[in-house]
Amino acid sequence: MKKSLLLLLLLWAAMFPLAQAGDYQLIIGEQVDVCEACKRNLERMTVHPACERDYSDQLGLEAPEWKPFDVGGHIGAMERVLRYLATGDEFADDRYNSDDDRYADPVRRIGRKEEPWAYWAYVDINNDGKAEPVLKLHSALCKLRNGGSIGQAYSAPIVVLNENLSGIDRALTDLVVQNPRKEGTVAGTTNYQLYGVFSFKGEMYFDRWNDTETGDERESFTLSIYEAKGDTTRTLCQMKEVQVRRWSPGKPCAFRHCPPAKPFPVNLTP
Repeated sequence: MKKSLLLLLLLWAAMFPLAQAGDYQLIIGEQVDVCEACKRNLERMTVHPACERDYSDQLGLEAPEWKPFDVGGHIGAMERVLRYLATGDEFADDRYNSDDDRYADPVRRIGRKEEPWAYWAYVDINNDGKAEPVLKLHSALCKLRNGGSIGQAYSAPIVVLNENLSGIDRALTDLVVQNPRKEGTVAGTTNYQLYGVFSFKGEMYFDRWNDTETGDERESFTLSIYEAKGDTTRTLCQMKEVQVRRWSPGKPCAFRHCPPAKPFPVNLTP
């Protein structure tokens, strides 16, 4: 009887594998200090790094002090941010020059969510000695990525705001938006692109996790590390997840077919 119970317990435990670090291949940036540190950082994580990356200070990595952004107090700025990410033009349709505020209602509604979905921090994003207000959006839908039962796309973009927080700094934002390019849109394809910001040895960097299997296969499930200096951005590193054992966004679910993904942020859905 005891042996049967022990066997049953072992079988039950096998159904819930222990969290373990992933396996990643550094395909760009071998022997570059920041790249090697970021690879080791991924390998030490027990939670998948797509949605949010934890930067280890033991490896010399440090994240900014993100604080919740007052969405309700900056409706116009948030509309411009979301319109830029969706169309590449923060002033599309001249909606922000009119007295009609019906387009602001979805932003106000989302702004009242209990869980913050927009964060900001002062960051010297292009390493010119001056800190700028950087805004990072968060999507709670990413937490469901392994289940494959959601019908909406997710992303975690970053943009740079202007000094008075009334809109975006277009020149600096264009430096940090490194999404896969899509014809006709400056911001590229936002869906399933999740960004982070960190410093290493006194320099500021940002990264992008590409969490989709669509498009260029070489770019699928990769983390790219970027450094902006002045008015240019260069790709320093790229590492690829070697084994992907889960549902792929935009693909049929493991046990049932998911509805077509709805783009973010066109529908203003965090």
